[in-house]
Amino acid sequence: MEDDFDPGQFTAEYNTPEGRKLWKILNRKDVVARMETASDLGQAALAAVEEILLEEMGRVILEDRFKQMAGRMTRQILERRGFEHVASDVRLNSVPFYKASRYKRRDRPGLYLFRNSSNPRDICVTDTRNGEKLPALPDERRWIYVNHLDSPLKAQIGFDLNLKAAIAEVQKHGFLRHEVPRLLRASQAR
Repeated sequence: MEDDFDPGQFTAEYNTPEGRKLWKILNRKDVVARMETASDLGQAALAAVEEILLEEMGRVILEDRFKQMAGRMTRQILERRGFEHVASDVRLNSVPFYKASRYKRRDRPGLYLFRNSSNPRDICVTDTRNGEKLPALPDERRWIYVNHLDSPLKAQIGFDLNLKAAIAEVQKHGFLRHEVPRLLRASQAR
């Protein structure tokens, strides 16, 4: 896998010792495991390897072209491992990356989660990121995108939502609206 990077517009940068070194680092088992874990947690893949890249690449990873090439490399590595690109320009506000991409496993079905702007416990899930299938809200209220929900455990614990049943409901009706129960109740005066 080490020699099959398609550099595209980064041919000049890749054909340097630093470019080859970057490809080798990003293909290491420990680095790939970190990027996969970050992706499984809904985080940008490169966020998990910033320290490694800074330590092993030095100042060259601060150059825009090398950061962009790292993004292209990451995409090729993860797509070959069964991931798909979900979002670009995810803000990190970090060093060396201030933006990166997020990925998810292709074989892991999920839904897009939205919250009601006036009631954060009122959520709605659908199968499109743009929210075109969501029900209309009255007044100035609107649906606010939260994230892509593909973990059955996070759906159950975080939102009291059975993800498999929600996916079936969305396939039938286009969306599922759900009220997240309160975790703590107000104390009773005695």
